[in-house]
Amino acid sequence: MAGGVKKPVNIFKLKDLGEPVGVFNWRLWFSVTSFALLGAARGIDEGLISGAFNSADFKETIRYESYSAVEQANIKANVSAMVQIGSVGGALIAFVICDRIGRIWATRFLCTIWALGIVIFMVGGVNGNLGAIYAGRFICGLGVGQTPVVG
Repeated sequence: MAGGVKKPVNIFKLKDLGEPVGVFNWRLWFSVTSFALLGAARGIDEGLISGAFNSADFKETIRYESYSAVEQANIKANVSAMVQIGSVGGALIAFVICDRIGRIWATRFLCTIWALGIVIFMVGGVNGNLGAIYAGRFICGLGVGQTPVVG
């Protein structure tokens, strides 16, 4: 017969659980935090691009108002979709990378690719170069797309 309903675990009183001492250590908490941050990558990206298109400075830099309504919709859709398109390639790349060099190095690789994409996006955005913005978002997607596979 079951022992009844278990009480929720208080993470600040883990030594009172009766579990072995080595189960709850700093490596576990570091891993949990790292993978949580990897999962946040997509949300950060979506917030970044929606904030960029709500910014008058960003629109002015890329001369957004000079395009027709259809072209504006296409630009907004293309910039937003580049990360999703890159994510497909990133997920496929991650399978090979995890198999060849391991998950820790794959995590380092995806963070580097993601940061490189952000830098290209920001430099392109400052100069108003729409092609660089597309490329930066795509490369960022290559990094973000690896997070579900690696984590």
